[in-house]
Amino acid sequence: MSEWPRIVTEWQSAWASLDADRIVDLYTEDAEHMSHVVTERMGISSGTLKSRAAIRLYVDTSVKRLKSFRADIISVISDGDDSNGRAAVEYWRIINGNEGQRTRVIERIEWHDGKLTSCRVFHF
Repeated sequence: MSEWPRIVTEWQSAWASLDADRIVDLYTEDAEHMSHVVTERMGISSGTLKSRAAIRLYVDTSVKRLKSFRADIISVISDGDDSNGRAAVEYWRIINGNEGQRTRVIERIEWHDGKLTSCRVFHF
């Protein structure tokens, strides 16, 4: 059991499930999600999705191309509680079981009333 905010564990578990509904349900209606992967896959030059509906399209596209997604969390620095807060989550991203091509990632997340309002994803 971790001492991380509940949303971190829910996010990790939802992505591991590759259940699009479960992932999208973590976000508020007006949430933002930013990543260079958004630019690559969705063709949005800013890399920023600005609604739950836009995040839904991104998640649907992502889960269709994945066999598995694993986030091995290295560290979490957080401020707030399970209802409202923010955190920096550092993890190893392993896609389709390919340990040799794991990527170090940091996500800065914010949440309100237990739902994600903002995610900024940085791949290294």
